[in-house]
Amino acid sequence: MSDTPDIPDDASISEKTERLEEIIAQLEDGEVSLERANELHTEGNHLLEDLREDLDTGDGAITENR
Repeated sequence: MSDTPDIPDDASISEKTERLEEIIAQLEDGEVSLERANELHTEGNHLLEDLREDLDTGDGAITENR
C-alpha cells in the first residue's frame, strides 16, 4: 500500500519508478527548500519500500505491458 500523496495505492511499478525519478531530479536540482526536500525524501523512502514489497511478492516472471 502506498503512503505517498501523488501515487495511488494501485499504481504500477512503472508509475512508482517514474515518480521516484521525478523526486530524484528535484532533489538533485537543489532548487527546493529544506522543508520540501525533507518531504520529497520521505515520499521517496515510501516509494522505495513499496517497490521492494512489489518486487519481493512477484513470482520472478518478467512481462511487458503494452
